[in-house]
Amino acid sequence: MKRIRTRTRVDTLANDQRVSPVKWGRRVYLAILIGLGLLGLDLAIGDALILRADGLVVADRSVLAAVYPARVAKVLVREGQRVAAGDVVAQLESPEMLRDIAQASAQNADLAIRQSQLQARSVAIAALLPLGERHARESAGVIQKLDSLSGIGLISSQRRDQALGSEYDAASGLAGLRAEAALLASELPMVARSRGQADETLRQLDAFYDHGRVRAATAGTVGARVPAPGQVVRFGDDLLQIYGDEQTVLAYLPDMYLFALAPGDRVELTSGSARAGGVIEAMLTVTDALPPEFQSMFRPRERSRLIRIRLEGGHGFAVSQKVQVRGCALGWCWHSQPVSGLITGLLGFGARA
Repeated sequence: MKRIRTRTRVDTLANDQRVSPVKWGRRVYLAILIGLGLLGLDLAIGDALILRADGLVVADRSVLAAVYPARVAKVLVREGQRVAAGDVVAQLESPEMLRDIAQASAQNADLAIRQSQLQARSVAIAALLPLGERHARESAGVIQKLDSLSGIGLISSQRRDQALGSEYDAASGLAGLRAEAALLASELPMVARSRGQADETLRQLDAFYDHGRVRAATAGTVGARVPAPGQVVRFGDDLLQIYGDEQTVLAYLPDMYLFALAPGDRVELTSGSARAGGVIEAMLTVTDALPPEFQSMFRPRERSRLIRIRLEGGHGFAVSQKVQVRGCALGWCWHSQPVSGLITGLLGFGARA
């Protein structure tokens, strides 16, 4: 049996409520367009109007490097451990350094022996020199007497010749003693200076090697890279790094910002859930390449100007942690200026524009 469709009666149209269809699809589409437009506008000129800089938490760093080839025997610290200046952080073993110390010790010993021999010879010559001078004087007196006796024929020529030979030997011995005394007088100071230099060299080598102990140059926190026992290091290789207690942030400022920043402006630093306040210490007159972790395919920037920001209070950031710098728009930093500062900032921005 065919079903008859019920038709709306014409006489009841005025009593029926007219329902307009909800155009949700059009509204969603419009919202997406607006969002994409704002996103494009933000990517295009957002950095010119709002302070958005990437930064790194940095601290004074002391690098402990190997100053001679060695093998790491012991490591006495761990990552993140607090150390004081002068604390032993590692123990090294270096056959080459021990060989250099042994050679310096042997050279010092040879110089000490040489100095002792010269001093002993100098003492002997000082004792023999008066006797040689006396012998030479007496021999000269004997020759004078023999010459007078030989003139009257009382002394034979053979006897006179023997006396002359004895005088020559006495004069020759005296001249040799005097020459050796003068040589010793000039050689002893040189040997003494050489021995002093050798002593100082040996002392410096001992202090330099310090039995293989590596000490912290400053107080701070040990970095993340720590050598392993048994590791062989060459001259200049980094053993570990010690970071100081005072931490700052180096931020890479976008090149296209149109507002002015000045030292003393307060900004906000965020990294994940961590949040802290900071104060701009200096606008550095240097630029640096943006680290790879900050590069973005949508905002290519090769180099950026650096600003240094002082952290405040217990910020909770770690060294080398990435942070985002916010807190200023159109030259108005709302962390440090009252609402009236917004008007001044806007007016200043309009004047600069």
